[in-house]
Amino acid sequence: MALGALRRTGAHRGGLAAELARAHGGVDRSWQRAVNEARVVYEREQSAEPGTSP
Repeated sequence: MALGALRRTGAHRGGLAAELARAHGGVDRSWQRAVNEARVVYEREQSAEPGTSP
């Protein structure tokens, strides 16, 4: 879910973990961990695509 949110927004932004917690339940801290992990994957995807900057 966190990776999907990053893909939709196109970049990491503040408050994403809190937004996911409100929408899907859970606590911000757990969602923050998921967002951090998803950000690593997202940045790798972006750097692998030609013509985009990481």
